[in-house]
Amino acid sequence: MRGWRWLAPAILVLLVVTVWPIARLVWTSLHTQPLTHPDDRSFVGLDTYVDVLTTRSWWIAVAATLAIVAAAVLLQLVLGLAFAAAIRRLTLLWPVTRVLVLLPFTMLSVVSAVMWRDAVTTGFAAAWFDLDDVGATGQLVAVVLGEVWRGTGITAVILLAGLLRVSTSLMASAVADGATAWQRFRLVVLPAMAPALAVATTYRALDALRMLEGPLLVDDPRADVRTVPALVWDATFSRFELGLGAATSVLLLLFAAVLAAVLVPLTRVRRVV
Repeated sequence: MRGWRWLAPAILVLLVVTVWPIARLVWTSLHTQPLTHPDDRSFVGLDTYVDVLTTRSWWIAVAATLAIVAAAVLLQLVLGLAFAAAIRRLTLLWPVTRVLVLLPFTMLSVVSAVMWRDAVTTGFAAAWFDLDDVGATGQLVAVVLGEVWRGTGITAVILLAGLLRVSTSLMASAVADGATAWQRFRLVVLPAMAPALAVATTYRALDALRMLEGPLLVDDPRADVRTVPALVWDATFSRFELGLGAATSVLLLLFAAVLAAVLVPLTRVRRVV
């Protein structure tokens, strides 16, 4: 009982800042409540969820969001691993370099999205590659690259923590046994940094999943392909339907939970015997 007295404040704070807002969100999603007339509320149960899940636009948005998340996370992991391997070999500028790679992550997401969108449409990228009219798809690719640029630094730091767990004696033994570079990476390095890899993948995937600023900057309400966060924004702040926006937000939350539940086992690397 003494332990519960110490845990009670933390549990109470968790309930206040997490459980209560989610419960309120679910309760709102069970009603129709126009933002223009907040008092005009009626209970509809799960009808809003059924309407959302049976529309073509929702599943197209899910597919588009998954494609964006997969592309962004894969590029961040590849670039982050390369940066982590390079930083690990540094000795003179080790502390300074670790700070420098985090600088892009301190920039606001909307600033990064605008910067990369303008770079592709009218800036240096358009001039270098002679881009004329990239369209909405090209602009969306640009803001995804902006997200990759912003998140690669923090990914590199996480993966660097995993690389530092690799035993130098174990690597020396693998070299003495004649293991190739690929065998050392697959059988020694990868299992040792598996926890960091799982954290980086899950964290960056969930962070990219809620990415709103970039898609919103190139969003066209008439477009067939939109992301899930853009649908949440449209339902709440363009159509002013709190119930629909809450239902879409709950589905996005469940989407994130399922994605995390899938990624954690997939990124768990086991040592091959």
